[in-house]
Amino acid sequence: MNSKSKVKLISPYKFLNEKFYDIAEPANFPDTKIRYQNKSFNQFSQLSDREWIELFGKFESDLLPSRVNLAMKYHGHQFRVYNPDIGDGRGFTFAQFYDKDKLYDLGTKGSGKTKYSRNGDGRLTLKGGVREVLCSSYLDAIGLETSQSISLIETGENLYRNDELSPTRSSVLVRASHSHIRIGSFQYHAYHQDIDSLELLIKATAKNYFLLDDKINTHINFFSKTVENCARLAASYNIFGFVHGVLNTDNINITGESFDYGPFRLMEKYDPNKIAAYFDHSGLYKFSKQVDAIFWNLQQLASIMTLFLDESLIIAELKKFLDSYNRQVMKLFFKRLSLNPSNIKVNNQNLLNDFYRILIDSPFLYEEVYNDLRGGRERINSQPELKKKYSKFDLDKIFNHHEAINISDVKSLIEVPRETLLYDEIENIWNDIDKNDDWSLFNKKINSINIFKQANLNHGLG
Repeated sequence: MNSKSKVKLISPYKFLNEKFYDIAEPANFPDTKIRYQNKSFNQFSQLSDREWIELFGKFESDLLPSRVNLAMKYHGHQFRVYNPDIGDGRGFTFAQFYDKDKLYDLGTKGSGKTKYSRNGDGRLTLKGGVREVLCSSYLDAIGLETSQSISLIETGENLYRNDELSPTRSSVLVRASHSHIRIGSFQYHAYHQDIDSLELLIKATAKNYFLLDDKINTHINFFSKTVENCARLAASYNIFGFVHGVLNTDNINITGESFDYGPFRLMEKYDPNKIAAYFDHSGLYKFSKQVDAIFWNLQQLASIMTLFLDESLIIAELKKFLDSYNRQVMKLFFKRLSLNPSNIKVNNQNLLNDFYRILIDSPFLYEEVYNDLRGGRERINSQPELKKKYSKFDLDKIFNHHEAINISDVKSLIEVPRETLLYDEIENIWNDIDKNDDWSLFNKKINSINIFKQANLNHGLG
């Protein structure tokens, strides 16, 4: 089977119309040098380098069903201030595809100017591209629902930025996302009082992304599913120790998939006040406020839904957010520790509380604690050194009411590698690229993350 017969791309967003996007043209880059290829999607696994560059660097491939690139229209509350002057300013969606019956977008970052670029150059720095590849790869490996970086190509331009030493190198990133329909997409059409477009957007996204058939594709079911998805997103940030940095309404999509990694941080030691964005002076999106931020964004969507639903129904769905969030926290928490929850809810809450006391009161890294204590009592008893390491805590008592999901597999949990993605690691990787064009640390890290992902999948952790 040749590569062309295997790649099955479809034209993007055929279920919407021109009110939702503008046509964009890709930049003509002076160079196209492949720096990263993710071939985990079978559609792209057999592409040659030439085909790869044509598809993901020049966007003029014969593999594309059309040469139409869509810069999506959206507005957004940015740090709680409404901004009607945004949209896809340095990216577009150029195709969609199905993988295991799930619809994905192929979207760009750094592909050139669009109607919404304003005073920007529509480009992405190579450092920004490297950071996004590392972040999305790592989050995918630990099991957080995220966009996935497919390609990073260096494009041979010099860029000037206020937050990087300039001139700096340029790149174009392609990511696969399960929807680019954001809360900000609804805000755009509400702002223009276009009820027909809002109706189409609700129905089309519920059908294509929530898979609701005509009988259950209702306004309330759309909103209910979006609330549930956002609660899951908030819970995953909590349990995985991730700080997104910029949780504006244009960065929250209806599928609850995390995406768009500019400023971000993963926990070193547990710190509820951790801030990712240097410009977040008030700490609006610090780690401990991310749940509130996502819920606030949902409330902005809720205000739009009053055009279609009785306010009491909307409030009832919003009230479900916290319960859904708490359920997802518990689900992810026990999965990460490879433990069965107790039938007695208070035991589960006590373990969660005790575990956070360990995170707060011990000197160990966030990921280190999760890695050490995965498997509970069975793991601890098979490694006596852990009791010594955590001697200030009564681990037997803390884990007394919870057993490992697979007791016979506990010893093999020790073999699951501990992987991190901390700020200093990323800076070291970038310094080698920037100063010496040495990609060995980057490639080593990607390989390590891929091994980590497979180990997590093998043990039901990913």
